[in-house]
Amino acid sequence: MNHSPLFVHGHGAVSTAEFDSASLYQACLHEVDLPIEQREYPLGDEGTDSISYPGRSVDTKALRGILPKAPRLRRASNVTKFMMSAALQAVPAERVAASQAGEFRLGIIVAFMNGCVNYSCRFFAEVLQEPAHASPLIFPETVFNAPASHVASHLACDGPVYTLIGDSATWFSAVTTARDWFQNDLADGCLILAGEELDRLTSEALSLYSRQLIPTEGAAALYLEPNPSSIELTELHGPFPYITGDQRKEALAEAVQKIPTDTLLIDGLTGVNRSDRDEQAATDSLSNKRLSPLKTLGEPMGLRAGFQTIAALEALNSDAPRASVLASGGNQHAFTAVFEKR
Repeated sequence: MNHSPLFVHGHGAVSTAEFDSASLYQACLHEVDLPIEQREYPLGDEGTDSISYPGRSVDTKALRGILPKAPRLRRASNVTKFMMSAALQAVPAERVAASQAGEFRLGIIVAFMNGCVNYSCRFFAEVLQEPAHASPLIFPETVFNAPASHVASHLACDGPVYTLIGDSATWFSAVTTARDWFQNDLADGCLILAGEELDRLTSEALSLYSRQLIPTEGAAALYLEPNPSSIELTELHGPFPYITGDQRKEALAEAVQKIPTDTLLIDGLTGVNRSDRDEQAATDSLSNKRLSPLKTLGEPMGLRAGFQTIAALEALNSDAPRASVLASGGNQHAFTAVFEKR
């Protein structure tokens, strides 16, 4: 564990529960039954047949009305728009102004699992259909770093900009990277982002694990500085790495040992046994009060730990003095984080 201080100066979220962190938390707290839609995807070259998958989606038309009128967003993928909205919620206005004036070194780290899958699938389909007519305007939006680039440009970011690819616990790998930047005086503040967008590719892949898993989309943003604020990340334990199933159980057992008994636990349980069994077994003995945001929101894939963190921070803004997040990962590593109201 690294003991150098990290403080939360802002956070934001876009989810199927609305376009702010408070709405996400209230939906999870009251276990709101969020709507599920069936998305139809055409099959074959003729598109006469189709296949459908369930999902909880963000109202992109409504989101468009609150996004800035930035030229970069005209062709950007949905996940970029989700992240832009969450980022503008998280970074204080005075920091945005200082960054745009060249007076503040803002760093950005995007934690990704799937990437910009909508445009990737669209571009690939165009290449297969007629390579000479595949749109060069789409291709830049298919790369993993596209959202980070758009957000960095809008905020006139003058610090380092990274995109980390990994499992659902990579969110906290991004936090450890931010801490390294502060220790090496590379940035004055750091914006951590994670996001997902629904698509046939990810929906079908998720269904291979369980038909009961309902994919969801959105974004989470966490703005950190080494300067004191009302909420501190007091403990960050990990990574606890693993490769095999047995190693995952051991890693989760280690991560769970770091959860203080007097904290609200924000777990990663989805309500689907096949997905939950390792984490459930590791946490069965805990007596902590719990909140399981994914049971309400659905399976957000690489956005898991981001949504869990947003729920933890909103709980602190409500009535909880301390909250723990257990990020169980997927196939790489696990983390335990403890946030505390100062």
